[in-house]
Amino acid sequence: MITDLRKTPFPWFGGKADAAPAIWSALGDVPHYVEPFGGGLAALLRRPHPANRTYYSETVNDCDGLLVNAWRSIQMRPSETADHASWPVSEADLHARHLAILRWQQERELERLMGDPYFCDPRIAGWWLWGQCCWIGSGWCSGQGGWTVGADGRITKRGKAEPGVSKKLPHLGDDGRGVNHAGTREPGVSKQLPRLGNDGQGVNRPQLREPGVGDFHPMTMPELLRWFEFLSARLRHVRILNGDWKRAVTGGASMTLPVRQGKGPCGVFLDPPYADTANRAEVYSHDSFSVAHEVREWALQHGSDPRYRIVVAGYDSEHAQAFEDAGWTGVEWFASGFLKGGMGNTGTGHQQARERLWCSPHCLAESKQGELFA
Repeated sequence: MITDLRKTPFPWFGGKADAAPAIWSALGDVPHYVEPFGGGLAALLRRPHPANRTYYSETVNDCDGLLVNAWRSIQMRPSETADHASWPVSEADLHARHLAILRWQQERELERLMGDPYFCDPRIAGWWLWGQCCWIGSGWCSGQGGWTVGADGRITKRGKAEPGVSKKLPHLGDDGRGVNHAGTREPGVSKQLPRLGNDGQGVNRPQLREPGVGDFHPMTMPELLRWFEFLSARLRHVRILNGDWKRAVTGGASMTLPVRQGKGPCGVFLDPPYADTANRAEVYSHDSFSVAHEVREWALQHGSDPRYRIVVAGYDSEHAQAFEDAGWTGVEWFASGFLKGGMGNTGTGHQQARERLWCSPHCLAESKQGELFA
């Protein structure tokens, strides 16, 4: 059984689940929360305040349309998405679904996310979620692999024009992640044998056939459905944008009516891809080594505005001097373990202690007390 339903149902590099208490201590119970780099929505899902309240709003954004389609499908059609995400780990299915998702992209289906606010494809969403949990390392749905579907329907070496997939083994290193997590499993089939005729041929005599299994559940694991239904309820009134991060922090998008009426500031959590100064490899399907610098400039321009409380996540080598000079507070945080604490355990090794949150001058005073984040 899944004991904490606030989890993201897929692995996400650089997720900030363990930083969430520090983020919310700095932001407080703001009337509008904005997360321009949504990713796994770890901070949003761990918000300690009641969700879906009148006159409180939450807006998230990501440029990855497949990710946005997954969140929108969980939000609006959770049971169908769970149906397509619940599947055994299979190498052949991993490649077949990967190629099908790339074909879906090529058919410009992602553009419908921008054209229709109610559009989502739960089948592609479920396959994307399942594949994200089966995939090892980076490159999921990047289209950069060497294999595609030939004219005869078989997987074959790709040419230069079409996108392709890598023929990797699925993730086998533990008992499953995300939608494949062991916590989603329940005993589903009894060990009762089917009845056989005394003459040894009764299995072929229709009048002697009976169901040979006892209690069982369908292919969609009940725990997975319960998880997705919880996430659907949590995201019920979250506005999900798909595009450039700057669109989520314009005055029109961030300054909701309660903020303009002085009922509280807009809380912004910015978690851009690590910059070129972080000494990392390319890890995202939609990656950038420069956007973190753009984020820092926007944050510095708006950090003195009392209508904003801003928290920026990053590596110590990315922003330290600029934010310190502007009176921001740096908070050290990290959690040990693979893919925890962002860059920890990847690339150049154990470096979680270099993770930082930078809190703007108008963040709550308790965010500046180092003992809270020790």
